[in-house]
Amino acid sequence: MRISVIGAGSWGTAMSKVLANSGHEVLLWVREADLLNMLHESRRSYYIDIVLPNDILFTGDIQQAMSFSNLVFNAVPVQFIRKVFETVDLHEKKIVNLSKGIELTFLKRPSELFKELGAHSCITLSGPSYADEVAKEIPTTVVSAAEEIEDARFVRDLFKTRYFRVYSNNDQIGVEVSGALKNVIAIAAGIIDGMGGWYNTKASLITRAIVEFIRLGNCLGAKPETFGGLAGIGDLIVTCTGKYSRNRAVGEELARGKKIDEILRSRKTVAEGVPTSRAVHELAKRFNIELPISSKVYQVIFEGKNPWQAIEELMARSQKDEINWLQNQ
Repeated sequence: MRISVIGAGSWGTAMSKVLANSGHEVLLWVREADLLNMLHESRRSYYIDIVLPNDILFTGDIQQAMSFSNLVFNAVPVQFIRKVFETVDLHEKKIVNLSKGIELTFLKRPSELFKELGAHSCITLSGPSYADEVAKEIPTTVVSAAEEIEDARFVRDLFKTRYFRVYSNNDQIGVEVSGALKNVIAIAAGIIDGMGGWYNTKASLITRAIVEFIRLGNCLGAKPETFGGLAGIGDLIVTCTGKYSRNRAVGEELARGKKIDEILRSRKTVAEGVPTSRAVHELAKRFNIELPISSKVYQVIFEGKNPWQAIEELMARSQKDEINWLQNQ
């Protein structure tokens, strides 16, 4: 099958390799001119240390990439999806979205964005999947989610490698909420690491974060059980503990006293948790729900709250029973 991959960052590049290894013809759209030249000359990227298979093609022309196939994998960060795709015709396109977050301007999930832009359908691929490890063919398991289970199964069955396994799921909302919130929580995990790397605190963070997943998910129509799966707790664990996490790295620098503008200026890659933190803050206000951890992350990033003060305020919240904690706490 012919497949277009839009976005040649680390994840788009790694996914191109997986798809090629699965026997598909792949055309990778590359925004940066210097990266495009590098890929043509050496089949290497400065985002990820692999040599891409010879049967992957490259282009800097978005129209050429879109005309190559009606099956399009998106690896463009959520905040840039509208800008990249509003100039192309998506009406016959089946989109497989790889990006995680919530658009800040209109508080849209990625699948909502693509439907608004006219896509025929949109399937979400998510789970604990660092691009660096996928590119090195380290065993990885993710989930394909769509409103219609047959769409999810179609994407699931595209993958035929010994190292990349896909499950199917029809709770696209829950999968996308997980992908967005886990990046916000990963910033909190990085703050913990920057302040001392406390294991007790990190375990508590990951556990209580699932409560926030469920609260926001309930408002948007997600199924609570999704948050116990690969896109939920699975991706949350790896993002909060793994060395490759961009969002966790941002949290570490915040804990060391750096301001968010300084941190973002020094980074070559996108940390989706930063704008998503603001989007989640707005959604919490819209639905009048309490998301204590996400709220403190927002305050540290955008209001300059001291990270230690944020932790103290979380610990000083009113006492609660843990009975029925998923629903009531």
